Amino acid sequence: MILLVTILQPFYLGQVFVAQQHNPLHLTLISLGLLCLEALPGQASPRPLDIQPALEQALAPQPHTLPLAPVPSASGDAAGALDTGASDAPAASLPSPALTATDPALASGLYLTTAAALTPEPEFSPAVANNSDEAGKGLAQADLNDETLPSDPELGVIQVRSLAEDADLGILRIRQPPEIPVLAAPPSPKVGFLTARLAIANSDNILLAFNDVGGLTGDTFLRPSLAFAVYPTLGPQTVLIGTADLGLQRYVSQSTLNYDDLRFRVGLRQGLSPRSYGQLMFTYQELFRPGGNRARFFKNTSLGLTLGRRDPIAPRLTFDSYYQIQFNGAQSRSETASGPVITDFSRLFQSAGGYLGYEISPQLQAGLSYQLNLIDYTAQDRYDAFQQILGQVVYRITPRVRLSVYGGVSFGRSSEPRVQFNDTFFGAAIDATIPLF
Repeated sequence: MILLVTILQPFYLGQVFVAQQHNPLHLTLISLGLLCLEALPGQASPRPLDIQPALEQALAPQPHTLPLAPVPSASGDAAGALDTGASDAPAASLPSPALTATDPALASGLYLTTAAALTPEPEFSPAVANNSDEAGKGLAQADLNDETLPSDPELGVIQVRSLAEDADLGILRIRQPPEIPVLAAPPSPKVGFLTARLAIANSDNILLAFNDVGGLTGDTFLRPSLAFAVYPTLGPQTVLIGTADLGLQRYVSQSTLNYDDLRFRVGLRQGLSPRSYGQLMFTYQELFRPGGNRARFFKNTSLGLTLGRRDPIAPRLTFDSYYQIQFNGAQSRSETASGPVITDFSRLFQSAGGYLGYEISPQLQAGLSYQLNLIDYTAQDRYDAFQQILGQVVYRITPRVRLSVYGGVSFGRSSEPRVQFNDTFFGAAIDATIPLF
């Protein structure tokens, strides 16, 4: 009697499983061959491509009964589906985080999810195979494209994740930061300047006093001047001011009145708000008669405080206002037959005014100014008050050269009978500034 053993193998043809009949002798020979090849479940090696599909399906439980095992990360902590709280979900609904839909092994169906294929066991027992909890402990995911991955006798193939891979975010690709060009440091602003200026003007009252015949003396004069100035910054809103200038006053008709003007100024300007400032200024001034003698006939030393403000009225219209109080210690020297005569002209000087400026274009500006002056002489019984209205147009030829045309009137009174402030004047000036350092 020949005993036939029937083994169901999952050769799937449509909806019917095909059963094959094997002779016991044939079965014995097959078993002996498998032992020689070390392919029985108890000695199986994790080489899924070498396992016959019929034997794999016969020895393994159904995949949907096995929970997906965590994949060890590089830090040794479990990662994968169990990290997301999905450990109770069936394996069929939880793809391995190491194998995505774009993975070649997943796309071709070569990855295994059975305990027999991925976890070698000393003894194969149907009770253990049917226990999903016990079988799940030995389940691990392997990258079938890499046969050099490390393995463990109990865990099987161990996939070590890169340090640049996150359980939730996947592989983290660190983008190279863009190269930012190193810009050259901007040049330091200039603080030293040299300015040359030439002015020509005509006045109906160059002496601001009545002459010997009781009239006013009018004339046209030229005034070339050269000034050196430094404006170093001492803080975010603080500027030091230092100037030295020499001017030559030359009259066309009254040449005996010519003089040279030498003046030094040192001051400090402090910003008080975005639109206002305060300035403290010390001035030393001397007037000389031109020629070989160079006799000094006037000296003035003053200390003044100025408060200024600029207010925009319209996009191109601004209004500058100021108030100044200044003490002048001044003396004049005159030569007489009996010797030099010194006269003290020390005074307290107060001035307030405003300038309304309009920018016609970046090169052309026009403005109108008003000034009120109050002078109280400390060494004389004298008091002066006069006003001045001046209009001007400034054209910037280049960023460093500008031309201005101006004209106006002055009027006022003095306690000294000979002093007269009524005057009409007009003139033009051109100046050029050269930054030095």
